Amino acid sequence: MPLATPTPAHRRARPLALLLTVVALVVSGIGLAGTARSAEWVVLCTGYDPCAGAGYGNAGYQNVSSTSYWRQSTGHNCTNYVAYRLVRNGLPNTKPSTLSGNAYNWGPSFPGQTNDDPAVGAVAWWNTSFSSTGHVAYVEKVVSADEILISEDNWGGDFRWRKVTRTGGRWPNGFIHLRDQAAPVVDVDAYRPLTPVTLLDTRTGVGVAAGKVAGGTSVSVPVAGRAGIPSGVGTALLNVTVTAAASPGYLTAYPSGTAQPGSRSVSFPAGTTLREHVPARVGADGRVRLYTSRSTDLVVTVVGWYPTTGHLVSVTPTRVIDTRTGTGVAKVRVPAGGSVDLPLAGRGLVPSTGATAVVLDLSATTPSAGGWLTAYPTGSARPTTAHVRYDAGADMTGAVLTRLGTGGSVTIHSTAQTDLLVDVLGWVKVGADLVPVSPTRLLDTRSGLGAPTGRVAAGRTVTIPVLGRGGVPTVGVRAVSLTVTPIAPTAATGVTAYPSGTARPVNADVTVGSGRTFVNSVVVPVGADGSVTLHTSASAYLVVDVQAYLKK
Repeated sequence: MPLATPTPAHRRARPLALLLTVVALVVSGIGLAGTARSAEWVVLCTGYDPCAGAGYGNAGYQNVSSTSYWRQSTGHNCTNYVAYRLVRNGLPNTKPSTLSGNAYNWGPSFPGQTNDDPAVGAVAWWNTSFSSTGHVAYVEKVVSADEILISEDNWGGDFRWRKVTRTGGRWPNGFIHLRDQAAPVVDVDAYRPLTPVTLLDTRTGVGVAAGKVAGGTSVSVPVAGRAGIPSGVGTALLNVTVTAAASPGYLTAYPSGTAQPGSRSVSFPAGTTLREHVPARVGADGRVRLYTSRSTDLVVTVVGWYPTTGHLVSVTPTRVIDTRTGTGVAKVRVPAGGSVDLPLAGRGLVPSTGATAVVLDLSATTPSAGGWLTAYPTGSARPTTAHVRYDAGADMTGAVLTRLGTGGSVTIHSTAQTDLLVDVLGWVKVGADLVPVSPTRLLDTRSGLGAPTGRVAAGRTVTIPVLGRGGVPTVGVRAVSLTVTPIAPTAATGVTAYPSGTARPVNADVTVGSGRTFVNSVVVPVGADGSVTLHTSASAYLVVDVQAYLKK
């Protein structure tokens, strides 16, 4: 029996049974039902009687399918079937006041009960990425946080059971928990955000004796066992502050117990304060080492982590491009307006299959003029987003998350002539909780996008709606990955991003001197109203782009 694709026609209730019958026949006749790709799902059975004979029941729906539940269309209809199962589990046969329209509306109708954790009795929900009208199904069994068995009844189709895996390409957009029959199974490989905790401060002696870290030396930062982080931590997301450096230099984060790599995590100027988010692989002893090429004070705050089996697979930072030496590319500076294609999948650090995105450190070295570096999937249009801002003659480094493009490659573009260094920090698994999107600008106060035109005043905030924008879903989102760019502040400023409706954290996410521009990538939980808030300590233009989101 061929595998059958659910037809993309799950409709709301209709008054005339004859109309339903005619439309169903038309849908079947024009071939909307087709053969599914085996990588997407595995159909276990099709049809009430064949499924029952194979031990896969329909909980009595076969005998009552002509009855409408929650005012849904009767018969073979995904919403009516799921409503019946929920009523059978104890909910009243009264349509919830928030529920309206096609199946794609189910998740947004129950935002507080929708996340990425499957449970027996939960509603598996797909938005329009499944079909133009969405889909819902009933979770029958949870094999693991990454594999489920569902039953479903499709409008214009038939009843069936199927197995769905997170890596198969058809994982639900969310699970709606209205009358679960068992506790949800939490994805143990997911990102764990934290209330920021300072692990190291050389100015005050937190985590190490007070005093600057000498140039050419490294300092050990304990991660496991701090801030409630267990021993099984694989990657820590650190906010690293470099302050009062004796001269311009760079900092390298690497796993404790391994050889120091030739990579860069942060490039810093002399005498000022600079903050960057650094994804750092943790060593077997639960520590990260930070090497600094110049004497400086360091402050390290942890804001989240992935377990060793996490969806983000970190590697020891590895240099893959250095135009100064000809590593990975020709020994020639990237010209102004030029770009470099970087094949990554299947090249040793990133597997040929199973990876959807990579985490890179990009460094501009001795640029001839001020400009920007942008990384994006090869073969796609270059976004307006910038990932690294650099000034003439000044080295600068920034971390970037980008999807893999054609041939498993990433393209890196520079607006000004510069030498380019690229280090691989890790890669993201297909089906991960971290979902890259096409970079999209959400705020630009220079042009009036998302806020009034002009600098945001000192001590003031601007709130940015993120859910439902730039490829971010309306439900099931825990946090978003943003690039935050303060431009031309009237004085040295710190910009802090935090969930709207919550207290502002003490530590800023981005710092930049008067009249300067700097880009930093941050991961920010989303507020209850679907927004994040930015605060600036000095008057500055603010630009924000969304790069990815984290599922609940």
